Amino acid sequence: MQSIKVKGQECYQETNYEIFKHSEMIKMKELKLSEEEKQLLDAIRSIELYPDDEDTGKTLTSTPENLRSRGILIQKWTLGKQAVPPDFTNAFESLLMKRLIKHEGSAYTLTPLGRPYAVRARNERVGKRFSDILIRSERSKAYSTFCERVFGKNLCQANLMDMTQLEKLLEVLNLTSKNRVLDMGCGIGKIAEYISDVTHAHVLGIDIAAEAIKRAQARTRKKRNRLEFQENDLNNLTLPQSSVDTIIAIATLHYAENLEKTIGQMKALLTPHGQMGLFSFQYCSVNDDPDILLPNNTHLAQALKNHNLPFQTWDFTETEKEIWHRQLQAARELMEEFRAEGNLDLCEDRIEECEEDLPRLEAGTKRQYLYHVQLP
Repeated sequence: MQSIKVKGQECYQETNYEIFKHSEMIKMKELKLSEEEKQLLDAIRSIELYPDDEDTGKTLTSTPENLRSRGILIQKWTLGKQAVPPDFTNAFESLLMKRLIKHEGSAYTLTPLGRPYAVRARNERVGKRFSDILIRSERSKAYSTFCERVFGKNLCQANLMDMTQLEKLLEVLNLTSKNRVLDMGCGIGKIAEYISDVTHAHVLGIDIAAEAIKRAQARTRKKRNRLEFQENDLNNLTLPQSSVDTIIAIATLHYAENLEKTIGQMKALLTPHGQMGLFSFQYCSVNDDPDILLPNNTHLAQALKNHNLPFQTWDFTETEKEIWHRQLQAARELMEEFRAEGNLDLCEDRIEECEEDLPRLEAGTKRQYLYHVQLP
C-alpha cells in the first residue's frame, strides 16, 4: 500500500483487492453526505448528461471552474432569486477521500461507487423542485384560471396537454375498465385521474416528485380500486415486467437520460398486444439534418424502430403553436393575480417558456407528435 498526499492529507493508493474490500464495507453502511457534497455530485452528473454550454455551445468537462458554474445554474433553477453560489472547496477533498469521485487530469468524474449517490442527489433535487411547482400550481386560483383558458379544463397541466390532444389520445387508445394503464411522469396526477374517471381503466401514475405523488394519493384515496400513484424514476423503472397493457407518456420522454434504454424498459412492462400513447417533441438545431423533424426520423422514432415497435403518428405542431399563443396571452393577463398569491414565478416561468419555444415553432425547427405503438 503506497502512501500519497491529497492537499496535505495523507491517504493511500490501494490494491484492487483493498479497493474492493473498502467498497463492500461502504455498501454495508450508507455514507452520510453534506449538502455541499450532494451539490457537487449533482453538478458532475449534470455535466455528464448535458455537457454543452448554453452560451458558447462548447463541450464542457468537469473542471472545478465548470462545476462551480454549473452549480450556480442548478441553484438558480432550484431556488430562483434565493440562489447562493455553492462552495465546493471542502467537497472535492472529502468526496475524493470517500472514493465517490476521482481526479482525471483537470477534471473530476464519478466512480462506480459514487454514481448511485450522484443519481440520488439529482433525483432528490429535481423531485423537490417539481413537487414545489406542482403543489403550488394545484393550490393556485390563478393557475386554475390559466389552465381553463389555455387548455380548456383545469387538470393542473405542467405540459401542453389541452383537451383536443387528450381526447385524441383517448380515442386512439380506446381504453375500458379492463385496461391497466401506466402514466409516466404524472405530476400531481390530475390527468391520470381524469383518464381513469372517463374510461374506468385502472391507472398507475408515477413521477420522481415524491411530495406531488403523496398529494395525488391523498386526493384520490377514495378511488384506490382503480387509481394508484407511486414514486418512480423513468430512467430506472422498477415495476414488474408484463404488468400493464397501456403506457402513456405526455411530454415526459425528453427527461430520459438514455432514450433507448427507457423505451426498452417500457416495452418489457407491456403485456402481449399492449400499446403506448406517447406525446413527444423534436427540435432541429443548426447542426442537425432537417429531416430529423419528420415523424419517422425523430429520436423517439429511431428508438422505437430499434426495439421493433411499430407505430402511427399524428402531427400536433399547429395545435401546440396555438396553445403557446394562448398561454402567453393568459399568463400576461393573469400576472397580477399570480403576484397577489405570491406565485409570480409560476407565471414568469410560463412566459419564459413561450418566449423560448414560440420562435422555434414559427421558424419550423420544432415539431410535436403523438406516437401510438401497438404490439402485434
